[in-house]
Amino acid sequence: MIKMETKEEKLNVRDWITLSTVMIGAVLTILALIWQNVPSNGIVTVTFLLSLAFIFFVNSVSTNSKAKFESKLKSVERKKVNQFVSFAEYSFGLGFTFVIIAFAFLGYKYLLDFVGQNILTLLLPIVFLLTAWIIIVIYNIINYSGKGFKSFRSLKRSIWMILELIALGFIVLDFFGIIIIP
Repeated sequence: MIKMETKEEKLNVRDWITLSTVMIGAVLTILALIWQNVPSNGIVTVTFLLSLAFIFFVNSVSTNSKAKFESKLKSVERKKVNQFVSFAEYSFGLGFTFVIIAFAFLGYKYLLDFVGQNILTLLLPIVFLLTAWIIIVIYNIINYSGKGFKSFRSLKRSIWMILELIALGFIVLDFFGIIIIP
């Protein structure tokens, strides 16, 4: 059963609901803007990724809202509420990962159109993703400080980084003409 919560125990889902809602608006805006000036390739992949991200952000809003609602019920166990919060966190993270990958593809494809196939075109997605990974590692170190090597064993963040690394692999293969990102 959930006991009366102190200020320290309150769920922080309202901020996540707000952030997820902002991301929904951002994704829809980005989709509208890129279709106004379509790159020669990559629009299908980027649209697919951003559409998936939209679904994950909507799920994050609804799941966080459910967690907030459930937390107010006296008959619901804290464990169940935490499961909703965890599900919402994974959903938000996966949506954000798809946005990061979409931006890497989009930036690469637009540069390819505007400056051609040169090292700067390939450096953009590499630097972009490396920056994101450095931020994730720093966040994990701060979040898991004092917990040994747990900062490097965060399953969800590792999955997200692996997906981004795979995307970077596709970009490199596209750059060298081995595959074409549609």
